[in-house]
Amino acid sequence: MSSIDPRSDPNAPASPSSPAESPSQTPVHAPPASNLNILMFGLFMLAGILFLAWIGRPAPVVTIGRALPQLDLQPLLEGTPPISREQLLGKVTVLHFWGTWCPPCKEEFPEFTKLADRFADNPAVTIVSVSCSGGPEYDLQALHDKTVDFMSAYGATMPTYSDPAAMTRQQIALILPNGSMGYPTTLLVDREGKIFKLLNGYYPGDM
Repeated sequence: MSSIDPRSDPNAPASPSSPAESPSQTPVHAPPASNLNILMFGLFMLAGILFLAWIGRPAPVVTIGRALPQLDLQPLLEGTPPISREQLLGKVTVLHFWGTWCPPCKEEFPEFTKLADRFADNPAVTIVSVSCSGGPEYDLQALHDKTVDFMSAYGATMPTYSDPAAMTRQQIALILPNGSMGYPTTLLVDREGKIFKLLNGYYPGDM
């Protein structure tokens, strides 16, 4: 009697299939990340980097509302009285830094002269004109002579000061937005000695 191969007998019970005999199946893979997901991830990373850079920056300097630093200004022209920060309290002060060598200062000076003339006899306002060489004044006589010639050309007569060691400018620069002082620079100071307006540079009509 011939033996019957159970694999060929349709009535034979099915035997468990071995792994080699199981039908082939297509492996399931996670779909690749879309371009949108990549873009979003990149933007997220960039935002994180920018945030870390932002919190690491020093806080911006706010000039308005700050108290005027201590002054170290000396009379430069004849008839100019000594001055201190305490003397300015109770008045509105226009503190103006300029230089005879500075082109924007030359453009602005006629406006400044008109302003100084307008308030020359007003006891509630003090005009403080500071002639600067751009750094410490090592030669006050040369600064004096250049200032006299410059002001004479404009018919200006307001009291004018020097900042011999540049200490006043250094103290003011610390409370300016960029940490340095350009020319011209004008500070308006209220009766309590606090800065309420900053004119940095010259723009026609500012005075």
